[in-house]
Amino acid sequence: MKFLVTGGSGFVGQHMINRVLQGGHEVVAMIRDFEKISSLIDILGEENIKKIKFVYGDLTNHNSIIEVFLKYKFDGVFHLAAMAHPPTAFNNPLLAYQINSVGTAIICDSILEHQPQCVLMQCSTPAVYGRCPIDKKLDETTPINPNIPYGTSKASADLYVIERALNKNLRCFLTRAFTHAGPGRPENFCISSDAAQISRILLGYQEPVIKIGNMESLRTIIDVRDVADAYYSLMIEYLKGVVPNCEVFHIAGNELKKMQYYLDIMLELFGLADKVKLEIEPKYYRKNDNSAQIPDDSKIRRLINWEPKIKIEKTLQDLVDYWLNKLQKREEL
Repeated sequence: MKFLVTGGSGFVGQHMINRVLQGGHEVVAMIRDFEKISSLIDILGEENIKKIKFVYGDLTNHNSIIEVFLKYKFDGVFHLAAMAHPPTAFNNPLLAYQINSVGTAIICDSILEHQPQCVLMQCSTPAVYGRCPIDKKLDETTPINPNIPYGTSKASADLYVIERALNKNLRCFLTRAFTHAGPGRPENFCISSDAAQISRILLGYQEPVIKIGNMESLRTIIDVRDVADAYYSLMIEYLKGVVPNCEVFHIAGNELKKMQYYLDIMLELFGLADKVKLEIEPKYYRKNDNSAQIPDDSKIRRLINWEPKIKIEKTLQDLVDYWLNKLQKREEL
């Protein structure tokens, strides 16, 4: 089978490509900047890069999207491309809407017009729920009530997908993965920021001071490779007729912990416990940040017998190792 991965050079996109190739399928990866391809080798590896067909596509350039669907025929689309950094979306709300909402609408319309048998996986986000209750779990029936531009733009995209499924028979399912981490996570996201700073301290590039945000927030962290596996498994089971059309699925880790817990693990793993100072950095506090997200992802676990496999210690070890490798390569250049 052949699958399109939008956002192919992104954090989840790279791991998604690896998972699809692992399943023995063809991958067309849609990216905006071909100069980034060489930098993807750390996650994709040399052999996998050779197997990928990279194509240009920009969610703000509608003709580029349509051309992809005219040129290639797909069994499914993993739609991961987005403006996914909430603070960036907060500063550029209109652009976030153009990319996340209108761009997704173009993907939907291109599928319906040119490849109606193709299956769309709409990558959504828990940000569509807005401020979360701290005394009960969120499940897929929780009403959407976004309170930041990123969440609003993604909620709008979700509603478009659902409407097209109801009225035009778009073949699709939606996923909402809760906080995920792992190799390749950009530094402007939580946990990866800590990992990058730990790496700089270990290499002697930074004083033993880590700038932190709100470490009291509660999150269930899942490895990005488990997230990619969940997306892949849902797609395959959909094509087998197991997953009903237009269903929403939560994907999450197993334990709810404070953000400080994950930093402490990394410090312990790399021998820095009690050797660094933590300092609050105001810019790391997000506007309208949710103090807790308590997910219920029993639906996917029950329907396709899926569950996370990678322990949090490995996730955090691999994330710091990723930054160590990346920073050392920069120094060599």
